[in-house]
Amino acid sequence: MNEVGEGGAVVQRFPTVGIGTSAGGVHALQMFFESLPDDVDAAFVVIVHLDPGRQSELSSILAARTRMPVTQVTGRTPIEPRHVYVIPPNRQLLVTDQHLALAEFDEPRWQRAPIDLFFRSLAAQRGDDFAIVLSGAGSDGSVGIKAVKEVGGIILVQDPEEAEYGSMPRSAVATGLADFVLPLREIAASLPELIRNRRNPPSDDLTETDGEAMARILSHLRVRSGHAFSSYKKSTIRRRIARRMQVQRAATMADYLVNLRENPQEAQALFSDLLISVTTVFRDTSAFDRLAASVIPRLFDDKGASDTIRVWVPGCATGEEAYSIAILLLEEAGRHEIRCGLQVFASDLDDGALVVARDGRYPIAIEADMTEERLRRFFTREGNHYRVTRELRDMVLIAKHSLLKDPSFSRVDLISCRNVLIYLDREVQQQVCATFHFALHRSGYLFLGSSETADSPVGAFRAIDRESRIYQRMSIPAEVRVTPRTGAVTFGLQPLPPRTPGPFRAPVEAGVHREALERLAPPSVIVDESYRVVHLSKHAGRYLQPSGGTLANDVTELARKELRFDIRAALHRVFAHNEASLNGPIGVRFNGAARRVYLQTRPLHSEPNASRSAIVFFFEGEALGEASLTSTKLRNRRPTSKFSKFCKNCSSVNPSFESHERNMKEQTRNCGQPTRNCSRSMRSIARRLKSWRPARRSCNPSTRSCRRSTVSSRRSSRASRAPTATCRT
Repeated sequence: MNEVGEGGAVVQRFPTVGIGTSAGGVHALQMFFESLPDDVDAAFVVIVHLDPGRQSELSSILAARTRMPVTQVTGRTPIEPRHVYVIPPNRQLLVTDQHLALAEFDEPRWQRAPIDLFFRSLAAQRGDDFAIVLSGAGSDGSVGIKAVKEVGGIILVQDPEEAEYGSMPRSAVATGLADFVLPLREIAASLPELIRNRRNPPSDDLTETDGEAMARILSHLRVRSGHAFSSYKKSTIRRRIARRMQVQRAATMADYLVNLRENPQEAQALFSDLLISVTTVFRDTSAFDRLAASVIPRLFDDKGASDTIRVWVPGCATGEEAYSIAILLLEEAGRHEIRCGLQVFASDLDDGALVVARDGRYPIAIEADMTEERLRRFFTREGNHYRVTRELRDMVLIAKHSLLKDPSFSRVDLISCRNVLIYLDREVQQQVCATFHFALHRSGYLFLGSSETADSPVGAFRAIDRESRIYQRMSIPAEVRVTPRTGAVTFGLQPLPPRTPGPFRAPVEAGVHREALERLAPPSVIVDESYRVVHLSKHAGRYLQPSGGTLANDVTELARKELRFDIRAALHRVFAHNEASLNGPIGVRFNGAARRVYLQTRPLHSEPNASRSAIVFFFEGEALGEASLTSTKLRNRRPTSKFSKFCKNCSSVNPSFESHERNMKEQTRNCGQPTRNCSRSMRSIARRLKSWRPARRSCNPSTRSCRRSTVSSRRSSRASRAPTATCRT
């Protein structure tokens, strides 16, 4: 492949192969170059963990195993094909403008990650090249291969079972980004063919045959994954398919289509490649610093203890971006006396990436992107990895979500969507920005990647910091709305049909009305028949507190523990009997303070054949003292078999009494017997309940007299129950 050099001259483009290794690496490198042909048109750069206090003899050792010139880099050095370059001790090696350059380390020795640093610079400067991870201890290289993969590079990893030290190869394989995991000699044998194929990329002008094959590839992928990629840039799709063709050694798109149909795993590999689920912690540090300085503090303005700051991170990949935003929020919250709720919604299409995000476990190389203070506060060390703390993990709600197909979140304060729009067609970019405009509240903020803008739709956003791609939502005329469509390309901005001119009205009054309702109405959540959350109002996040582990989009698992039983019972009543209900008061703790909460659940009527849904309103009452909270908890406690052995007349010992009372009334109310019998039964029940209530105040279930009273009550109850037994059943 060729590229334009200085003075407009065409320069032949050759790939660069970065090789990272540490413990056991010398022997692995000797075997690799011994097995590699000498006529491979590529430059090889070797990055090894070296003792900073000793001179390295690695270049001399490798020179005995290959005919290619082997050089230890001592200064700025041009990169040439069929050459081997070796890193010197106590320096980091970087790629800059077709040259290799040296730089001093800023980190102490135990925090250095020279392989990651080189792979990142290779991806930033050169593009689609090769990264090879060989034997070594630790996880250096696991972060850098993400950057190489993002720009279309190919990742090869030595089989961990063969490696003398398998930790580094195993960490690289665990990222799910490795294209080949092979024994060392097979890597050396496969590399020349991969490089030859790399030098002949597909033309931008597809032939009719290739065009038809690519359409069939996308159609097959849509059937297998459920997602259409016709809204992606055609150039991006061609590059990703070409990369998979190279990995599968397919000569034409037609050959690759045959491979795709016969190999189900290849469909998932292509799907993952198209999604490009790659990110890092605090990627582009300067942009995050400006976000922390100019936007994050504003999110806390006019926020009280009952308010919640909501952030949405679409295209979150493996979660680093979402956790970075959460860290900034927690740091800013520590500067305020009043602690409001904090909620970060992270979404993506890639199931594999979401598994990593939920686990919150990342290679030790993230030290290069984090301050020591943040590492101590927000991460715990686990061998060669760091895991996010429980405080940070509980803030982030991770879910599978399609930015182009599924309903968006609403009334969020900040959206961080970095390096997603650049892969979409311009029309779809405009639609996504319109979706963001709808999702943000009237003065919300948008944070994009360094190559993205929010200039369309015109007037929807204004730039706060154009260099860092930080925007703020503006009001736009209500005559423009987001209209979903069905089909391959699913979204676009559509004007409303023409209408007869009427009296002038402010174009934003509909939006003002909607925002006023959102602000003044009680928090609410809409769920479907499977109890799956369909939509949240602005402040509903205050009443949600997901448990740890795998996240399920079920409101009875997302709600705070005190509310789950009542929500489940209310939703059952709605969907089973189509009845509204009011539950409460329920004692709920918010930031250590207990308050009464009432739930109102109502069915939502929809089209005859449409799926049913319900809405749950949260009404928050006055604060509770400890005594009141204990009393409220007892009233709301579920019946347990543990107390069934004790006095049936004493609700302080047997909480099932209240449940028993409700059940008897419910059975009588729903029976199918004549009204006279039902009313007689109700009077009988009322007399028995009235006679039981005084007894339970002084009842001691441990005394013999209480038990005799219980037997007597049962006998009298049995006698009074006989005339109405049919009615109660």
